[in-house]
Amino acid sequence: MADAAAISAIGTVAFPAVHNAIVGEAFSAAVVEQTYSIDALTECISRCANANDAHFLAAYQAREIVGYLHYDSEGAEPELHRIYVKPGLKRGGIGTALMDELHARLSPGSSYILLVAEANRDAQAFYARHGLVTEGQVNGNEHYGDAMSINLEEIPPTTSGLILRYTKQH
Repeated sequence: MADAAAISAIGTVAFPAVHNAIVGEAFSAAVVEQTYSIDALTECISRCANANDAHFLAAYQAREIVGYLHYDSEGAEPELHRIYVKPGLKRGGIGTALMDELHARLSPGSSYILLVAEANRDAQAFYARHGLVTEGQVNGNEHYGDAMSINLEEIPPTTSGLILRYTKQH
């Protein structure tokens, strides 16, 4: 699937660039290996396409994927798992367009959570601009590992994560 290859190309660079220093290189590498392979992305995109309560959105510029968003309801409650933009294109409105599209697809009263590393202040500011509010604090690596079914040989270091919540008002 062409979308999976383009998303993999973004994710395998963007995820470690943002998270290596926060979650540790070993955990970051496990996430990339297990969630950004072509097979893993193809399966995830297909699963979201076949579910009524999931979305895997891609943003395009000049027929090229420049960003993506993964949201589903497979866990205890709906969750926005990942949103990334091609390196070099941040702050160009792509992330906002993806968030706006997701929010437009949700019914009034719908709510979801999102994990953000407490150290990632830029992401927190981005999500606050889109109506997400801090709900609590968790071990970020543990939450993400569970939510994304990451299999690890070793227990990852504890990282401080924040659970943010979005509720669509109308």
